[in-house]
Amino acid sequence: MPSKVPSCVIGIDVGGTNTDAVILQGDEVLACHKTPTTSDIQDGVERAIEEVVKKSEIAPSTVDSVKIGTTQFINAVLEEDSSKLDKVAVIRLCGPYSRGSPPFVDFPPKLRALMEGHFGYVDGGYQVDGIPISALNKAQLKEQASIIKSKNITSVVVVGIYSPSDPEQEKNACDILSTELGPGYDVSCSYAIGRLGFLERENASILNASLRRFARHVIAGFSYAVQKLGRCNLYITLNDGTLSKASAAAEHPVRCFSSGPTNSARGAALLARTQTQDNSDEQEVLVVDVGGTSTDICTLLKNGYPRQSAAFVKIAGVRTNFTIPDVHSIALGGGSIVRPQKTRTSIGPDSVGSRLEQESKYFGGETLTATDLVLSNARTDLIPASIKKSALGEIARALEEAIDLVKTKQGDAKVILVGGGSIIIDEHIPGVGQILRPKYLEVANAVGAAIGKISGAVEKTVVPGDHTIDEEIEAAKLLAIERCIAAGGNQKTIELVEVDAVPVSYSTNGATRILVRVVGDLVEGRDKGRESPEDILGGFAPRRDTTTKATKDFMKDDLGVGKGDSYEVVEQVDIKSYRPRIEGDLWYLSELDLQFLQDGAGVLGVGSCGEPYPAYVACLDALRNGKDITIRRQDTISDDAVVLVAGFMGSPSVYLERIPGLHEVIDAINGVLNATNLTAFDYVVPNEIGGMNAFEALLAGHRLQKSTLDTDLVARAYPKIWQTVRCLKDIPVVPASVADGAGRQSVFKTARDNLHAEDLMRDACTALGSLSGMCVSPFLGLEARTLPSNSFSHAWSIGRSIALSRSLKLDPITDLLATENGVLLFTGKIISVTRNVAEGFTRGSVLLEPFFDSDNNPNHEVEVGQSLLIDFENENLSATLQVLGGEGKVLASCPDLITVLDKANGAPLGISDYKYGLRVNVIALRAPPVWTTKRGVEMGGPEAFGLDFEYVGVGADGGAYEAPKSVWDMFGDGEESPAPSSPMSQ
Repeated sequence: MPSKVPSCVIGIDVGGTNTDAVILQGDEVLACHKTPTTSDIQDGVERAIEEVVKKSEIAPSTVDSVKIGTTQFINAVLEEDSSKLDKVAVIRLCGPYSRGSPPFVDFPPKLRALMEGHFGYVDGGYQVDGIPISALNKAQLKEQASIIKSKNITSVVVVGIYSPSDPEQEKNACDILSTELGPGYDVSCSYAIGRLGFLERENASILNASLRRFARHVIAGFSYAVQKLGRCNLYITLNDGTLSKASAAAEHPVRCFSSGPTNSARGAALLARTQTQDNSDEQEVLVVDVGGTSTDICTLLKNGYPRQSAAFVKIAGVRTNFTIPDVHSIALGGGSIVRPQKTRTSIGPDSVGSRLEQESKYFGGETLTATDLVLSNARTDLIPASIKKSALGEIARALEEAIDLVKTKQGDAKVILVGGGSIIIDEHIPGVGQILRPKYLEVANAVGAAIGKISGAVEKTVVPGDHTIDEEIEAAKLLAIERCIAAGGNQKTIELVEVDAVPVSYSTNGATRILVRVVGDLVEGRDKGRESPEDILGGFAPRRDTTTKATKDFMKDDLGVGKGDSYEVVEQVDIKSYRPRIEGDLWYLSELDLQFLQDGAGVLGVGSCGEPYPAYVACLDALRNGKDITIRRQDTISDDAVVLVAGFMGSPSVYLERIPGLHEVIDAINGVLNATNLTAFDYVVPNEIGGMNAFEALLAGHRLQKSTLDTDLVARAYPKIWQTVRCLKDIPVVPASVADGAGRQSVFKTARDNLHAEDLMRDACTALGSLSGMCVSPFLGLEARTLPSNSFSHAWSIGRSIALSRSLKLDPITDLLATENGVLLFTGKIISVTRNVAEGFTRGSVLLEPFFDSDNNPNHEVEVGQSLLIDFENENLSATLQVLGGEGKVLASCPDLITVLDKANGAPLGISDYKYGLRVNVIALRAPPVWTTKRGVEMGGPEAFGLDFEYVGVGADGGAYEAPKSVWDMFGDGEESPAPSSPMSQ
């Protein structure tokens, strides 16, 4: 009996410029083919398959599966193509929550116009511990279905609070809506799209729902193309380098957005496996993929996958939180245009791209490109040697800097060089010990698609009870394996690739977020679970009439339908000349002011207080609806004015999932009014200026038609309620109140002391779902004038400084430190993070190692072997310089403000953002004098957090603390310019 012929796999990458195809038998490349991507993608894929099969000289029947990666879906969003994007109806399962931050508000204007169809709020959702906020209300869902029908919207997405932890309500709501709407309506669920983080998951789900019609027809077209091979299986590659059945990918196109860079890294790892398998020196391995226009660089993990991004990502200006590879891109490719100049030859950022063979000098054109520097013929030999040398030096410099930003280890890295444009890269790159150029490097992305595996994942938040956290993790592992097998994975090859357990801060019940992911090889065999094009279409018809095959109209550019620009068109605001709108003692906020405050409050939040994004969206929505949000000057209020404190207490991670409604803070304020027999008040202030509470105070004032005073109780952020300047004077926290916005409220009229009040309120907050609106004892204007001065003005100035530097393409740190009289403590990369929760607070540390580049000029000498350790308890507490084999030196500690900023753009990071590989600057700002007194240090210094050293102020040897100026001091005397709309609103 003849031996069985090993089966083959075809990998295809459909890019914007080229379509690449390879045939693999095991790990061996039998043949490859590269062809320009055609406007009719289906025909292009058919030709690519035909050519690569012909080159390999194999029988089509030996092809077991075809695995395709594509950029078509992300391109449809970037191009704002109305022929490919549908309007979407969003149904939130939220009960009383999230209603202040509606869907679509923060979308770029053109994309919002294309996608916004309808949104509605209905009962449902879960608390962090899994208890329902409220049961589903079928009558409400039927009412929403009727509205959706009347608006003729066919794409619907259901988004429930904590649905990734328990998708049952979303599934049931989807079934009810589908039944009510009938055939032709496409209803999807958010739990299958994104992770915890309600608004970001909703945004990703909206993009996905808008694309599903187009995706079905693109992937059905791929299926038609594959049919010529016989009855083999079709799979689509995903962002994380794994595979999806074609029908599942058609349902979830956003999961394919960044498959290209992942495929490239995976392909590079296979092609260079013999040269990297003996990595006994533990060199870091990077993949550098040079195309025609850009170069992508990523870190390759030992498992052959690229490192994933740490926090939220923006896709076409839309904030999302699904997983994509952590790729650093620069405008450098084979088609980059070279411009000789007197001082230094420039390369790019523009490129001839796919027209290289028509426009470059080597191929007979008139444009000098990077490729012309390395290819030789009669035309390129005429290029002066000095220009070639200068340009190649510029290429090396740009690549060196980019590689140094990506590296997470000191010392030389090992680089796998792939991509058709890689010929422009020299054999030597500073900071790189070895450059590998594997065979078939020009089609590494198609190779990566061909070796894709099947995955299974579980993400949920659990509270220990009948089962411990370890038992919950083991159960999650088993469920992830089950999901992998169900998707087509081979049980014998499944391996665990990710386990993460992060305690939920400010929660006293042990709530922990668990994430588990496994991968396995695809089960071999033709015709197992094979799907036809009709299966992929799922009965959904194109939006307009089609000819011949069902996909043709969607595969070609339709010149009759307009596209938006690929780049976001924004109103250019001159930040330097912008003046806030000040009328008397009132400051009327604009959208630009909100953007400044968002970054400024993040810096003053010193790592915690919650990401203010939900409240920022709510404020944005109020301004866009013509409402005013005002801040009142602090130093001119009357002695007898009544002031209330507005804010939230609880877990920042819960705040990002159970998005606040309209009543939490207002109910807490009413509780204090009743407890104190007050019938009216004049102003509100935030309990702290850091993070979300600055914005929540603005919202409370707006909703109650009051102004917010330009002050707060802390001048920064602290984790404890009693860590305020009022409590420094032993002023009682009570009477105080907490409320969940759903009718539950606790009022505390008395307490033994402020520490007891903290315990009472913290326990009540946990019982309310680990998040509650909060109001503490009111006070009069006479006391308000003694509180920290100009808190909102200070946050605004910090945010303005960062924004101004960004707009001028300057390092935000330089100006920020100059204006704030601050200190740069360290520039480096995070190499480890530890977290645990005790008494509701997240305690832990983050360790950084330095990296060195031409722009790294710290205020102290950092040497190889040194590292920085930051201890935190919800906020950053101390920064200690560690020396291998020596004693550590404390560079800064509370009450001084220690803030971690993104190295690339100066954005402040919270402790929940800390993740391995992030490149950051660590700065320290001087604390206000009230916190450096003996009493202030006792309550807010190292001793208050159990740290065994004495406080020494940063920069104690030079420069005094400078109190922040108010916007009235800075801008109040002149004519204010009209407040511009946000760049997003035009």
